Amino acid sequence: SQLWSQLAMRALPSSRRHVLPLAAVAIALSAGAAMGDNIIETMAWCKGINDGLDWGQILRLAKSECGHDAEEDEPLRIRCSAEGLDAAVEATRLVLLHSGEHSFACANGLVFLLAVALAYAGEALSAAELARSKVLLWQALRENFMLDASVWPVKTHDVLELFDALPAALQFPSLEVTGLESVTFLVPHCSEELALAIRQAFPGVVVAAGAASASAQLPAGWEVLDHAWERPGGAMLNRMLDAIETPLVLVVMGAALPRGVEDIERMARVLQRRRVVAASGPLVDEQRVFSDFCHRLQLRHYRLGFNSVYERSLIFDEASASSVRGSWFHEEDNTGEKEGPCKLCETLAPVFLARTDALRAIGFHPALDSEWALLDAAIRATRTPLLELRSVGSKGKEHARPSGWRRAAGATFASCPFVNIREAEGLGRPHLYGRSDIPDGVAPSEPWFGDDVAAVSVSGLAGRLRPALQAQLFMDANHLRDFMGPDGVVRHFGCNLAVTNCPVPDWVYRGWAIPPCCKETMRHLLFYIDEVFRELGLRYIVTDGVLLGSYKFGRMLDWDADVDLHIHNEDFPRLEAEVQHRVKRDGHHLRKHANNDSWLLQANDHNYLLIELNKRIEPWDPERVWRVPIEGRLFPAMEDAHFNLSAWYGLSFFKHRLRHVPEWEEEHRPMFCA
Repeated sequence: SQLWSQLAMRALPSSRRHVLPLAAVAIALSAGAAMGDNIIETMAWCKGINDGLDWGQILRLAKSECGHDAEEDEPLRIRCSAEGLDAAVEATRLVLLHSGEHSFACANGLVFLLAVALAYAGEALSAAELARSKVLLWQALRENFMLDASVWPVKTHDVLELFDALPAALQFPSLEVTGLESVTFLVPHCSEELALAIRQAFPGVVVAAGAASASAQLPAGWEVLDHAWERPGGAMLNRMLDAIETPLVLVVMGAALPRGVEDIERMARVLQRRRVVAASGPLVDEQRVFSDFCHRLQLRHYRLGFNSVYERSLIFDEASASSVRGSWFHEEDNTGEKEGPCKLCETLAPVFLARTDALRAIGFHPALDSEWALLDAAIRATRTPLLELRSVGSKGKEHARPSGWRRAAGATFASCPFVNIREAEGLGRPHLYGRSDIPDGVAPSEPWFGDDVAAVSVSGLAGRLRPALQAQLFMDANHLRDFMGPDGVVRHFGCNLAVTNCPVPDWVYRGWAIPPCCKETMRHLLFYIDEVFRELGLRYIVTDGVLLGSYKFGRMLDWDADVDLHIHNEDFPRLEAEVQHRVKRDGHHLRKHANNDSWLLQANDHNYLLIELNKRIEPWDPERVWRVPIEGRLFPAMEDAHFNLSAWYGLSFFKHRLRHVPEWEEEHRPMFCA
């Protein structure tokens, strides 16, 4: 408790220290955050979260000191008192201070603090604090439950408008590079063999490193961080970046290195001339196998994929770019004196040169290690609006786009084949996403999903950083369920019929699509109960969301949380008399709803994805049912089922939208959901 308070006080001007208790409490720091049992209270009110801040106190502060109505042209349409604004800024600084080693779980609270600080007290923050705050704000917006004005005094809609009006997080000031003096090597886990390779190739370079094991002795003169072998690489890089003063850093996550100083100079020139965060090149290992780490990330519906087809490139020799012919067609070959082309990528190589300020703003997940940490940072960098988009006029002059949605874009990284990257002799390891081939039937990336730390890392890290655990942590942190690497192998991380499903409110109340594993569970249950009803001769029809999905595109909706079936009134008693025992015998679970007019079919008694078997008043004739397509099968529906859909969803049921919010509700408590 005292250490936490001391750390907070050390970061704050003495004139404002008296308001710190409004925002900060001393709670033990950990790699993750303890969560409350009630997911709705946890998501919306941040109750039961122990992550270093007293969110209950912050919520009370928000309501009492920042809950004042303001003019429509105010950034967040609220007004804070001077005391409230001071406390919000200091709590923001506390978040910034510890975000490199700790994850905060209260997304709504983070959105409130960061938005208020950026909207009303941006001048009190340094350039580095502003950039980091914007990245953390976007990350919290991705996580947060729709902000309700009855709980927090700001709305998600207004925060998004604010974010778009703010200057882009990364400004890319001009770089003054004077050889290796402008570069610091960052090596989170360095073995003695790797240290020797660095000293031989780059004598005199400035290095910040962590020993790969307790016995490793690193060179005198290096900045060595204690107990690095016990800490994830992401946390180590964050600590190093906070202390670095050079404009460029060379991150070495593994055992690959540039061949020489000229390769670092090539990467530095790319960073000087283009608005990219980092530059690297393809890697050639000890077996002379070429590995290309340049991919576009494909993220949709809980699946991560890699696409090697890039969209843009960097061309430095415009004369060459205007011709389809290369230097072979010229009398003199001077390509060695010119800059080669680069591809623009959404992934990072295991060694790269980066702008220090940009990498510090993006940050690394403090609990992730090695290439899992790099992949997580790449997702954050490319999916956060960091760069101001520019348009090119008729005369080729760039100018900023006017304010409006999509005024900023994610960052990119350059992959330049004229940069030579080689692995240190004897230290090579397989890589997570460097190769698309599967030699001898075994994917080179397979060890990254196993239990052997030594197979992928030179460090002697603790068991909690086993590759398999790191993979699960990465997938959970990014809300992913399927990982399809460049090799085409799909690895599943979601639930199945035998385990507890992920909490439904965790995605339903965020307005997210249903995870593929949950959708597969509901598809299985729908097919299963249809076969049981056919066998027993029990009459039913599909209704509500699953019927709407059939009409729209013949499938279950991606945003539906259950499946509704209407059981014929005469057959409804048979659910208890016959179906209940059959379901139990088949290993599933059927329970009666408290209203006595529904039964709920589940995969098991601890998997809460539901097929609702309902008794309803709408009449339908079993002799005149239609058969409608759902997920490749035909299911019974009432005759002229579109009338049923119109009654439930209105005459605009073909429109792709969320469920209709009645005008009276929006007028009474506007959420600006549109």
